[in-house]
Amino acid sequence: MKNVFRLLAGARILMLFMLLEAVAFLLITSSSYYQQSVVMNQLYAARSFWHKQWNSATQYVGLKEVNEALNEENTALHNMLAQYQSTPNALPGTAFGTAGKPLFSYIPATIIDNSVTKQHNYIVLNVGSANGVAPDMGVIADNGIVGVVTSVTEHCAFVKSLLHTNWRCNVRLMRTGDFGPMEWDGITHNESVLYDIPEHSSVQISDTVVTSGFSGIFPPNIPVGVVIDSHQAKRSNFHEVRIRLFIDFKKIQHVRVVSFLYRDELQTLKPLFDEY
Repeated sequence: MKNVFRLLAGARILMLFMLLEAVAFLLITSSSYYQQSVVMNQLYAARSFWHKQWNSATQYVGLKEVNEALNEENTALHNMLAQYQSTPNALPGTAFGTAGKPLFSYIPATIIDNSVTKQHNYIVLNVGSANGVAPDMGVIADNGIVGVVTSVTEHCAFVKSLLHTNWRCNVRLMRTGDFGPMEWDGITHNESVLYDIPEHSSVQISDTVVTSGFSGIFPPNIPVGVVIDSHQAKRSNFHEVRIRLFIDFKKIQHVRVVSFLYRDELQTLKPLFDEY
């Protein structure tokens, strides 16, 4: 207690100074209209500044909900587009499915775990069998393909990322139509390699690479990336084409799981493929 009184006694001069400053401030602002306006302007400016800071903070906190809502809206639009493309009145070249039934449907999802620094990278989604997700379904985002589902639980899905050295996806060059397998070479998270492009193909830098649609995992013509380099493979008559991916796997958060609605029928045909 003595220490408290000693501290207060030592601070009495500072407290007296602050009290006199407050009194002087009140006297000045109450006796001069100009001083009042200056003070009020400063107070309004400070209030506006902190109000903007508070709005920015609350908006940042709400970005997660906004992004999830946008992802669900985009997924609904993709489902509507797939339904339209399957109708007889669709524009030429867009009817990919049987009339009245689209080829693909989409399920919105959020990434809850992700790796990009390994040779065999993975992604975990917040949806599972309860949401209609099953193994071998593709995963896409607004700007490209993400990976393929390998296993599911009731509420989660384990995805083999595109950044996986043991997984290939069939893609094609949009300008020339040449297609081949694309496989990550494990070097950098934003590039991949397209193989088996014929030597006579006129591959050009900045050519767009899209999904071929042959696998039944991804819809056709989903943008994947652009060509940044092409050279003839050693002891081969094919090009190796380096692609810069559109997706930044270090930033991706919201995705869509792709369900191929004719998958069961395709599975019945696969034994026939093995005979040839």
